[in-house]
Amino acid sequence: MWPIPSSLCTAALVLLGACGSSPGTGSQNPPPPDAGVETPTAPGGTALRQLPVPLGEVTLVAASGKLYVIGGYDTRVNVQVYDLAADTWASGPRLPLGTDNAGAVVDGTKIDVFGGEATPAVQILDLGAGSWSAGPDLPSPRFSSVVEKVGSLVHLVGGWSFDRSNNVSLSSHTAFDLGTGTYLTTPLAPLGAARNHAYSGVIGGKLYVTGGRAPGHEGDDGTNVASTEVYDPATDAWSPLPDLPTPRSGGASAVLDGKLYVIGGGLPGNTVYKAVHRFDPVAGTWEQLPDMPIELTGHRAVAVGPDIYVVGGFRTSNGLRQGFGGVPYVWRYRPP
Repeated sequence: MWPIPSSLCTAALVLLGACGSSPGTGSQNPPPPDAGVETPTAPGGTALRQLPVPLGEVTLVAASGKLYVIGGYDTRVNVQVYDLAADTWASGPRLPLGTDNAGAVVDGTKIDVFGGEATPAVQILDLGAGSWSAGPDLPSPRFSSVVEKVGSLVHLVGGWSFDRSNNVSLSSHTAFDLGTGTYLTTPLAPLGAARNHAYSGVIGGKLYVTGGRAPGHEGDDGTNVASTEVYDPATDAWSPLPDLPTPRSGGASAVLDGKLYVIGGGLPGNTVYKAVHRFDPVAGTWEQLPDMPIELTGHRAVAVGPDIYVVGGFRTSNGLRQGFGGVPYVWRYRPP
C-alpha cells in the first residue's frame, strides 16, 4: 500500500487511521506538525500520532507502556513521551546535556543514556522522580556506538572516535555494571570489524551486531560494512555470521520473537534504503521482508509486545537524503 494522496484523505479514512495523524501534546486534536505532512503507510504498518518535534538520530526506549524519544540531531535536549494506550504525546524533563546518536537502556525505573554527541556524558532519567542525574563518564568518547544490556551489564561496542583529526571507527568493547555503577576494568573482546552507526540486538543472552559504516561517520568519509557478528558473554568471543544482504548504516533495528530486524538506513553518499531484513539466529539466515513505505535514515525502532515501533528520521526524496531536517513519522509495524 503506497501513501494515500491528500485528495483521498476523507474524514472516513482519517477515522480508520489510513491517513497520517497529528502529534499529541496531551490534547486530543493538536495542530499538525511539519506543515501537515502525512505519514506514509505500507502493509503491516499503522500510522500513529506524529512526533511533536520532528527529529532524526534520537535515542528511543520503551518503559512502562510509553516510548521515550530522547534528544536528536543536532544535540537536542527534547524528551518526547508517547503513551501507547492513549496515543498521545507529552513533554518529558529536558536533558541536562543535549545529545544525538546516543545509546540507552532501561534499568528498572531508570533510563541510562550513554554518550552520543554529549560524549563522554552518561545521563540518567529517574522515571518516578521525573528528573535527571549524572552517571560516571564513559572511559573514552563513544559516538554512535552499540549500547545493549545483557543481564546486569551494558555493553558499549564500537562507534566513532569523535576525533576529526583521527577520523576512525572503533572496535573496542567495554561494559558498565548496573549493579555496582562502575565500568569493568578489563576490556572485553573487540569487534572483528570496527564500525559506527551499526544495527544491534540481544537474543538469547548474546549480542548481535551487523552493518554500520567505517572509518568515518559522514557520507563522504565512510562506507558501509556488510559483516555480522555475535558476541557470547560466556566465552568473551565474537563469531562471524552471514553478511547483511544490503550493507547499510544509520537505520533502525529491533528484536522481536527471537529475531533481529534491520529497517532502512543509508549511505554510500546520500543514498537511502527502505529495505527490511530479518535475521533468524537459529537458522543462521537472513530473510528479506516487504519494504518500508519510504526510504529512511536516522530513524529508530523498539519492540513492544507483538509490534515494532518506528520513530522519526531525516527527510528523503527519490531515495536520497535531504539534509538534516527531521520527519514526524511514527509507525506501529507488525511483521509478517
